[in-house]
Amino acid sequence: SVRSFVANMPKNQNEFVTFFEALVAKELPFVLFRLPKTQEIVLYQQRDSTHHRSKTLTENGFVFAPFQAKESYTYIPNQLETRFVVLQNPIPYLANNTVQAQNKSYYMELIDAAKKTITQSSLQKVVVSREHKQEFSGSIAASFLKLTHAYPNAMVYYWSHPHTGDWMGATPETLLDIQNGVCKTMALAGTFPFDENKEPSWTSKELDEQQMVTDFIQTQLQRIFSKDSIYVSPTYTKRAGNLVHLCANFEVPLGKATALDIVRLLHPTPAVAGVPVKESLAFLSNYERHDRKYYAGILGPIANNSVNLFVNLRCAEVTQNQITLYVGGGITAKSHPEMEWTESQRKAETLLNVL
Repeated sequence: SVRSFVANMPKNQNEFVTFFEALVAKELPFVLFRLPKTQEIVLYQQRDSTHHRSKTLTENGFVFAPFQAKESYTYIPNQLETRFVVLQNPIPYLANNTVQAQNKSYYMELIDAAKKTITQSSLQKVVVSREHKQEFSGSIAASFLKLTHAYPNAMVYYWSHPHTGDWMGATPETLLDIQNGVCKTMALAGTFPFDENKEPSWTSKELDEQQMVTDFIQTQLQRIFSKDSIYVSPTYTKRAGNLVHLCANFEVPLGKATALDIVRLLHPTPAVAGVPVKESLAFLSNYERHDRKYYAGILGPIANNSVNLFVNLRCAEVTQNQITLYVGGGITAKSHPEMEWTESQRKAETLLNVL
């Protein structure tokens, strides 16, 4: 019965590891996630391996779409839904490991090509990325729990599907939040290491980069909403684990617009592609040699009239004994290659220090 199933919900880390391993052993699609600023872990699982696709973003379930999102989106329906809270372990979560350098020359070449293209064309900013592969023998289940505790303000998830492979992450970036007919999104860009003893000293490079994202979202929203119906917050510093970013929040009454309308207007944002978006995507298809797959794609739950979609940042693809992290950064005319490299290493640490 449902009641006995709920009674066996994992309450501590050991029980959760056993629970997680049983889920994986079924080899059926499932997703575990914890929304920002909540304690509750939610599980959606399928009874069979059907590949569900949404063309309208109106089905109830958890959507998972790649960076190059096409006309339909993979999702796991929420027909089998379970919610539970796992008590926090008293152990400290964040190790302070330095991440070994990987693909540095490739990343530096990308930055160099980006800066050259910016000086010679209408491109103002482009987000370049790289992979970081790491052997992994620990417990993925324990790592997922650690992420939920280490990043209370992020969307933390573990997604498993035969069609897409397994992915996990802790993303700070909302793409679209719709509750009670009000639509919210954010312009997030610029990165600094978090230091609780001092305010970040943002430079014109980060301020400009973030303003580009704000301007893009404003322009795009104005294609379907009147200018005076769109509220934009002042820019503020938003913490995401060991990093801080510049952020501005947007709010607008949804009216007759749909989630799909807004996703098409906003994705991919300049925060993961560049400015102008079309030119940045052309640059990426010419110069990025790896496939981003689901990095910088879209994910999150949709239920009735509530939508919680996020941009898939600080994420990794998980295979038998290896994880492949994806990290990137916004390049502008003012970018310093070595500083950009260091920033990408810090983003890799977000996951690796928990793993």
